[in-house]
Amino acid sequence: MAIIHPLKPRLSATATKVVVLCIWILAFALAFPLGFYSKTVQTPQRTLCYVDWPRRFTDHFMYHTIVTVLVYLIPLVIMGITYTIVGITLWGGEIPGDTSDKYHEQLKAKRKVILSILIYNV
Repeated sequence: MAIIHPLKPRLSATATKVVVLCIWILAFALAFPLGFYSKTVQTPQRTLCYVDWPRRFTDHFMYHTIVTVLVYLIPLVIMGITYTIVGITLWGGEIPGDTSDKYHEQLKAKRKVILSILIYNV
C-alpha cells in the first residue's frame, strides 16, 4: 500500500487491532486440534506424545491439507499477486521531476532495481 498508494491513509489503530486479533484467533484455531487430540503414553524407556485423531487417516489428512492451504498456499498466492502489482506499477511509472537528457538511463536503472527486488524476494 505504501508503494502503490503512498498518500492514502494507513489502517487506523482499531482496524490494526482487529487484524491482529483475527490473526491470533486463526492461529489458535489451527493449533487447537493438535492440542485437543494429543495423547501421551508412558513406556519403560521414554514418554511418547502423539496425536490420536478420531478417524485416523481422514482427519489427519484433512487437517494437514487445511493448514497447508491456509498457512502456505494462500499467503504465497497473495504475495505473488502483490509483488506483480508493485512491479507493474513501478515498471510503468514515470520518474518524478522534470525529464532530462538522462531520462532513459534513469528508467533503465530503475527497471534493473525493480527486477532485482522481484527476483531476490521470490
